Amino acid sequence: MTDPPISPLRGKALPLGGDGDTAFAEPWEAKAFAIIVSLAQAGHFAWSEWVECLSREVAAAAALEAAGAVPKSYYEQWLDAAERLLVDKGVTSQEQLLARRFAIGTVGSTHVLK
Repeated sequence: MTDPPISPLRGKALPLGGDGDTAFAEPWEAKAFAIIVSLAQAGHFAWSEWVECLSREVAAAAALEAAGAVPKSYYEQWLDAAERLLVDKGVTSQEQLLARRFAIGTVGSTHVLK
């Protein structure tokens, strides 16, 4: 059996299912993944912009972990990067994200997709 591929963003193995595809622990993780891929394919941002944004989130989580804190999960980092990039690119706003949290009853939650 071969080792799972290493993400260049994390430096850690990505979770894989039995068929070798990326595994998602929760449905929201797959949804977050699909939304980002779809938005990139639709031209809202370049994939290189996404990689740069996610890389910053992963680096911040690694710094927290190195300092002894518990970092966010990979897909929580994915959501942080997604929200930041979508606001920066003008696809949405912080106010729209907050309004969406109110609408779905997750005001105290960090993310809309969860």
